[in-house]
Amino acid sequence: MNEKAQEYLSNAGVAFVGEQYDVALELCEKAIVEDPSNADAHTGAGKACLVLEKLQDAEQYFRKAIELDRENGERYFDLGNIKFGLEQFPEALQNYASAEQFGCDDEIRQKLHYQIGLLSYMSGDIKAALINFEKADGLGVINDDTKEMLIQRVQIYLELEDYSKAENCALQLKLLAPDEFRSYQIYFQVLMAVGKYDRAEEMLAEAEKYSDIDSDILNATDMCFNRAMMHAVKAEIDSENITVHYQSAIAIFDEFLTTPELPQETITNIAFTKSEIFLKMEKYDEALQCVDSISVADVLYAEDESIDDDIAEGEEPYTEDVVSEKVAFIKLTCYLGLEDYENASNCAERLKESTNEEYSYFATYADAFIAQKHARKNVEQKESAEAKYNNAIAYFRNKAFANPMDFFAIIFRVRLYAENGKFAQAEELIKILPDALQADLDTYVSDCRKDQN
Repeated sequence: MNEKAQEYLSNAGVAFVGEQYDVALELCEKAIVEDPSNADAHTGAGKACLVLEKLQDAEQYFRKAIELDRENGERYFDLGNIKFGLEQFPEALQNYASAEQFGCDDEIRQKLHYQIGLLSYMSGDIKAALINFEKADGLGVINDDTKEMLIQRVQIYLELEDYSKAENCALQLKLLAPDEFRSYQIYFQVLMAVGKYDRAEEMLAEAEKYSDIDSDILNATDMCFNRAMMHAVKAEIDSENITVHYQSAIAIFDEFLTTPELPQETITNIAFTKSEIFLKMEKYDEALQCVDSISVADVLYAEDESIDDDIAEGEEPYTEDVVSEKVAFIKLTCYLGLEDYENASNCAERLKESTNEEYSYFATYADAFIAQKHARKNVEQKESAEAKYNNAIAYFRNKAFANPMDFFAIIFRVRLYAENGKFAQAEELIKILPDALQADLDTYVSDCRKDQN
């Protein structure tokens, strides 16, 4: 190897480890000038470009490395990763296959099976994903990819409702990274999913004692929601002290809101969550105060400031429509509870055309319900109320025809039939629902019959 090129590459390696990626790229390019046939120089330049998110440049460097060293599987693995990043998944798989064909060391093979496992999972082949994750495990390499694979396996096992394996993987993750808050967070979520609430609470205490919870405001935010969630669960299972538990959850949020420089998304999430707790307590005025405190302008400003990375994975990013519709949904629920039908009607009108099915269903039902309430006080509105009732019934009937498993469409039809004195139709529909849904609806129909008698 050209001695000057070797020196450049050695220095590039030091720069890369020190996270001086621009410098590493510059040094690799100098090595290429000195020795254009040096495959390692092209690979080094490609890896620097990868970190710098110059994917097209990285692809060219990795392709050149393959041209110069065609029987080295690790060169194909590098190109496969670029294709993965560019979402060119068939090409990524082709290069991973070449990497396996020509051979790699165990650490690269572990990464290879991890990436293929991700591809399988993304394509919906959960069995293949698990096999590849298990192959990666079998290589005996412990590194950051091991942790990521455990997280993926937890998610898959939860989807498969194999809670025992999900818990085992979550526990492995905690043992492997006992200083990382996310390890405790994932294990906590699994324990909550399987109903091991006492152990979940112990996990929060461990996280506060051993993890890097103070290193990131998002960790502290998750802990706040975890602690509040514990009280919400206790409220469900300890009915004698339900108010105490809900108030404890509210107090946790109020204390956390005094934390300086909270991201706007966090403040908004807390406001929404508090409003939902107040709704469970039937404290409608307090719930309204929570959503009245939400500023759409502040949320949108926060998004412009690129704080959207703070949004938890899986949550819908806040936009003007998302925020305003959620506020309207909560307000609609509150106004119905307060029997403030004029304000409720305005919210229902706002939500009827929502693309969020939960909102549009509830608004359509509420619109007919409100019209009925008005008609009972003013006979002149009876015809309008009847029209809205018929339109709502038709709406939910069409939804059920389109999807026979849409139980919510059936439930709203039952309620509408019962509220309008059509008890026989309501009772017939109840019979086709799962047993778990029937008891509450039977009670609702009975209550409506008593009211109308």
